[in-house]
Amino acid sequence: MTGRHRRPPQAPPPELAAALRHAAGTGRPVVEEGVVVFDGSTVPYAYRSVYGPDGRCERHLERLDPPPPPLPP
Repeated sequence: MTGRHRRPPQAPPPELAAALRHAAGTGRPVVEEGVVVFDGSTVPYAYRSVYGPDGRCERHLERLDPPPPPLPP
């Protein structure tokens, strides 16, 4: 019986499940990389997700700061 404050485990999102299945089927990690801008923001972030064949998922997120303004001549 589940405790009062415990939630039943939820199924992973379809894209995560597909990457985990592919990693488990091939025995090699699957790497996803890209740039994302979250809703209500103008700041871009670079992300990298590594899905391991053992079911692990490591995610890294890094803010991409704009380059500094050019120096005046």
